[in-house]
Amino acid sequence: MRPFLLLALLIPSAVPAQTMNERAEKDELVFMREEEPAMRKAFQVARGSLDEFLGLAAAQSQSRTGFSLKVAISQGGNTEYFWVNDFATKDGSSFEGEIGNEPRMVKTVKLGQRYAFARAQIVDWLYIDKGQRRMVGNFTLCALLTKESKSEAEATKQRYKLDCSKVSE
Repeated sequence: MRPFLLLALLIPSAVPAQTMNERAEKDELVFMREEEPAMRKAFQVARGSLDEFLGLAAAQSQSRTGFSLKVAISQGGNTEYFWVNDFATKDGSSFEGEIGNEPRMVKTVKLGQRYAFARAQIVDWLYIDKGQRRMVGNFTLCALLTKESKSEAEATKQRYKLDCSKVSE
């Protein structure tokens, strides 16, 4: 199962009339303001469960793969959110990992680059539970789905067996 790695820029803009899955397949940007209640809740849920996620990542289970952190990187007046793979921490407050998607607006990083970042930059996380064949985490995707039609949101959640209940509470 390929992780759903949509880039989410949290600034206002129009979104093309395509489904979330179509935009993901094309690796397009999706825009949403971070002040929106669903996105604020997504950040809160992800940060509140980060220690549990990091513990699972450190445990190295064959049934769980694809551990990634979503990190905010700013340059000038732009903030872009990147999935960071193959990450590690020594002290739980500073991290390093590999930028997992192509930058569109922030040009201080490149796809595949090792990048050092602080815990405060982390806004989301995800992993794949191979046993259940489902994506766990990716709360920012749940927030983005609140802007989709009900049928499109349900189709995306079913495709990845994504639980969005914590964001919609």
